[in-house]
Amino acid sequence: MEHLTNRIWVLLEHRDGRLKPVSREAVTCAQALAGPLKMSVSLVLLGDHTIEGLTHQVDREYGLEVLAIRTESGAVCTPEIQCEVLRQSIAQEAPYLVLMGHSYQVIDFAPRLAAQLDRAFLSNCLGHEIRDGKLHFIRPVFGGKLHQEMTFLGEPPFIVSIQPGAYSNQILRTEDSPGVVWKDIPPLKQNPGRRVLEIVEEASKKVDLTQASVVVAGGRGLASREKFQLILDLAEVLGASVGASRPPVDGGWLPKEHQIGSSGQTVAPRLYIACGISGAIQHLVGITSSQCIVAINKDPNAPIFNVADYGIVGDVFKVVPLLIELARELRR
Repeated sequence: MEHLTNRIWVLLEHRDGRLKPVSREAVTCAQALAGPLKMSVSLVLLGDHTIEGLTHQVDREYGLEVLAIRTESGAVCTPEIQCEVLRQSIAQEAPYLVLMGHSYQVIDFAPRLAAQLDRAFLSNCLGHEIRDGKLHFIRPVFGGKLHQEMTFLGEPPFIVSIQPGAYSNQILRTEDSPGVVWKDIPPLKQNPGRRVLEIVEEASKKVDLTQASVVVAGGRGLASREKFQLILDLAEVLGASVGASRPPVDGGWLPKEHQIGSSGQTVAPRLYIACGISGAIQHLVGITSSQCIVAINKDPNAPIFNVADYGIVGDVFKVVPLLIELARELRR
């Protein structure tokens, strides 16, 4: 790739004409990188002729250049076809960086794509730094107990996936859209190796805290399942989603999908209220992208206060009922 461009690609994952939420977070990451690196952002949509409507919708909403790559190769969601279509496009367009959300689909094809391009793939990243013009990405290791800072050896393009909830989904819309660039790739001749017979959605929808704007979470300090009802009451009056650290989940007070942290979900709400949570590192890695963190804990030395924007040192069983009453008064 001799003619490397100063562009950051964001691969937008979609299904049934709708973008996956993590794709918005990947766009936010790209915009945060574009300024310091003096690069521009292109949003990449891959699919057949049916992506036309979504392409124009993305163009209107985001105000960023959209590269629509069309191919009538059939089941474009198979890793083999995705890799070949993207490999051809990346080889021709030579972006500096390819960003995508860390999803099951990406896990299936991104390592293969990186191997075909002879490039490294940094997966499940939750932050970044730019030092001396060089990119450094941060990713969790050992179940989130440690953070590993990594950079790339060799030449671009670089390939990175972003952990859901690690970045805000508040995209900075530009004034004028550069428009849509259409790229057509002929149907692939080789056998794709496998084909999708059907896509089966889960029978029951799990709790998705990564998209919540307000989260109220409780920890070991709530003491029991019955007393954890306080968290549910506060969440209800605030119109918030309910989360928890690991002890309440291990104790059976809440289902596993409510767990936040290295072994649960990573969240980035506008407001995160931590009640009776001491702040073990395994929990903190899941909340650091929150815009505002409010912590309530009776221990003034609790680690949660080191990351909190506002802290209340007090008994959760006295403070939370006051917050509930105050919220109800404000809503009247």
